[in-house]
Amino acid sequence: MTTKLNTTKIGDEFESKSLDIIKKVIEEEQLGHLAPCLQIFSKKEYYSPKRKKNIKFDLTIEVWPPGAARYALIYIIECKDYATRVPVSKVEDFISKIQQVSGVNVKGIFISNSPLQEAGYNIAESVGMMFIQGESSDDYKIILHKSNRVSQTDKLPIIKETFASEQIDKSVELIENLIDKKINDAFRANIDTSRVSYNIDRLSKDEIEKITKEELEKIDSKIFSAAYTLNPKKLIEYMSIKYGISFIDINRASGLLGSCDVKNNIIGINSSIKGTDRELFILGHEFGHYLLHQKLSIGQAAYDAFEDSEYNFRTGKNDLKNPRHWIEWQANCFSSSLVLPKAPFLARVWNCQDGLNKSRGVIYLDDQYNNVKDFRELVKKIAYVFNVSKTSVIFKLKEMELINDQSRLKSIGQVIFEYKDELFT
Repeated sequence: MTTKLNTTKIGDEFESKSLDIIKKVIEEEQLGHLAPCLQIFSKKEYYSPKRKKNIKFDLTIEVWPPGAARYALIYIIECKDYATRVPVSKVEDFISKIQQVSGVNVKGIFISNSPLQEAGYNIAESVGMMFIQGESSDDYKIILHKSNRVSQTDKLPIIKETFASEQIDKSVELIENLIDKKINDAFRANIDTSRVSYNIDRLSKDEIEKITKEELEKIDSKIFSAAYTLNPKKLIEYMSIKYGISFIDINRASGLLGSCDVKNNIIGINSSIKGTDRELFILGHEFGHYLLHQKLSIGQAAYDAFEDSEYNFRTGKNDLKNPRHWIEWQANCFSSSLVLPKAPFLARVWNCQDGLNKSRGVIYLDDQYNNVKDFRELVKKIAYVFNVSKTSVIFKLKEMELINDQSRLKSIGQVIFEYKDELFT
């Protein structure tokens, strides 16, 4: 789920850019004798006998045969910005509106930055609606009605229940073929396959922390005011009530510690980690997938084809080179911010340092026995308080630049790498 500064403004910009692509290619083809046959409208209203009122559409293209009293074919186009998958109700509503006002041959086109819910996809496919998905005006892909046969590549189907064959003559057919081809070409031309986004919002660490802070305030405001900590039961209860998420057990032998089915609102947790110090972080990780990756459009096969992220000792970070890296880094960053929020975490670090008679602030770590012992004790106590693994705590300390690592025997980076499976799963 992306936090937006001005959702309405961004939605309007997305809609405007999307519709401009269609308007531009159609208007460029209005050459001489074809110009009088096409009429393009933005926000035109059409009367619905069923509703006994007008219905407004984002963009319509009317095809008028020479000397005709009304259009013989109409393209009705909707373009909407959504934070999550397009609800099936929106698809049904669009189709219903089309069928109420047409009375002639209609081709429906729905453009969105988010993928359709499965039921919405099935409905759109069954009636013959074109669906185009993209998160910006230069990153689209045609999801429905893209034929592999050369002879039929550019033919858009007419919405079922609106077909009036007697109104499609040779002149209308000629214009129809031209418009269909240009609409297809317009969106294909805007795809840069070298940087397909898969609808991954490239959120920064600060943006993710802002999202987690908003969630934590809803879960329990005392997490910040009194340095309260989360526990698996509290988090599960919140996700269940707030988002309607159901929870299932994953078989111990599956190899998966957690799973997230966004479409069906299901999070799975391996039964082997329940009640351990890994459960909370994995729950947070899958919750991160649920909130941040609602719009994700990458299949499991494509996801599995990408390699896992490698820990970079030089930078002390995991390199983000492919979609899988970004997806998992975001979920890990979300979980770390959720279960180890900065302010309460720092307060606990100081508290532990006080108990060990150490100065508050950056932890000096070298190869001296007492310093190593105190570091391990501090990590152990903080891990216990927050109900997470020691590795998670070490990651957080390093992320917040609270470790001055002067060890010549084993760096913090090596420690993290040795136990990375506790976190990167």
